[in-house]
Amino acid sequence: MVAVAWAVSVTTRRAYERAERTRTDALVAQFEEEFNRRGQGVSERIAAIKGTESVLRMVVDLSRPGGDASPYVNEAAPLAASHQLDFLDLLSGDGTIISSASWPARFGYKENWALRAPVGGPFLHLWDLPDGSAVALTAVAVITLRDKTFYIVGGQRLDQQF
Repeated sequence: MVAVAWAVSVTTRRAYERAERTRTDALVAQFEEEFNRRGQGVSERIAAIKGTESVLRMVVDLSRPGGDASPYVNEAAPLAASHQLDFLDLLSGDGTIISSASWPARFGYKENWALRAPVGGPFLHLWDLPDGSAVALTAVAVITLRDKTFYIVGGQRLDQQF
């Protein structure tokens, strides 16, 4: 009787572990598919922002000797809104914020993490906000003109639905 109980217990445990593994694999595959789908959208939006007239004008102006970033402080918010992004920072080559959609008062602060971030493809990033922080699918684009480099960093907040 003990041997039968033990055999049933082992068989049941193994079946449960297989079912759990299958369920976990399906959830991971679903997450990866959604991550890639949404991440591709974020990457495409950042690439589109890179080619906008306002960003190109800013890059040209700031690439000149003595370029003044102050006229571009409010540039990120309308770009973020028009490209359905929750976060967008326009940065100089040393990581200094030229304009921030999510935290405009951070103009002039440095975002050193963006200089080390992968360019192009999406990644998860914890964005600092005035009232806390938020996780977002994030992408980075780089523009180089003459000897000046600029970064466009943006993302879409991840919520419970994701």
